[in-house]
Amino acid sequence: MNLDDLKQRLSKMKALANAGTGGERAAADRLIRKICSKYGISIDDLDTEIEREFTLEISNSWQRQIFQQLLGLMRIEQFNDRYADKLLLYHQRSLRGYRGRGKKRHPFYATRYFTICTKAQFLELTAKFDVLCLDYIKQLKAFPLAFLMSNDLLMPYDPTRPHTAPDEEYNTASVLASGIMKSKLHKQLELKDCSKEGF
Repeated sequence: MNLDDLKQRLSKMKALANAGTGGERAAADRLIRKICSKYGISIDDLDTEIEREFTLEISNSWQRQIFQQLLGLMRIEQFNDRYADKLLLYHQRSLRGYRGRGKKRHPFYATRYFTICTKAQFLELTAKFDVLCLDYIKQLKAFPLAFLMSNDLLMPYDPTRPHTAPDEEYNTASVLASGIMKSKLHKQLELKDCSKEGF
């Protein structure tokens, strides 16, 4: 048995030991420490391999979609997508209180998102998630300007007036504009022949 296989087995043993109570837990801890000292394995290394529940701060549907995609990609990368029950995003609704008065009073709920994974997996997921969320917000800010660019609705450039958008946002908008479908605008008012109307 190689060292990685031994670490995995010890991690499973530690997870079972943590779930146990009283003498069972103490006996399992002693056995794990004995094996670790024999093979020169750190107890801290085992903690990173234990799967546990991690709560996430997700407040938007787009954040949920980003995190679900990250989980799916990690599942394919690490398990070849063989385990459909691994690395999933779970949610739990709980009643937080009531709003309004009388007949208009209605309950409101809070949703808690969580996933079950190792500490190392969670650190990797959250690091990528934070970067992607910041980039998403940055590009979302540039979208209105990109939409105006794609539909030729920007006023002609005036060098005397300062740029309202930062250079980075303007450059991002220029790139986004190339991928936005141009709106089809139809004339609503037909031009009348002024000579016939007596103008």
